[in-house]
Amino acid sequence: MNTQRGREIDLVDQYLNASCFNKISDRTYQNMLSYESKADPIEKKLIKRIKEQVRHGKVVLSSESKVKA
Repeated sequence: MNTQRGREIDLVDQYLNASCFNKISDRTYQNMLSYESKADPIEKKLIKRIKEQVRHGKVVLSSESKVKA
């Protein structure tokens, strides 16, 4: 139960982050797509919205860089 709640909070956090900053890491996006089949209806709506925003170019995919100068 607690793990499920943690996933919901993380998904909402990622959705808000993508909506505010208009970008999402490719890794996070791929994780969302993998999780979509297990998601509850509310989570599926959030994932669908992010997919639409990526498709329309409102949110861009970014690669994560572990080395910062």
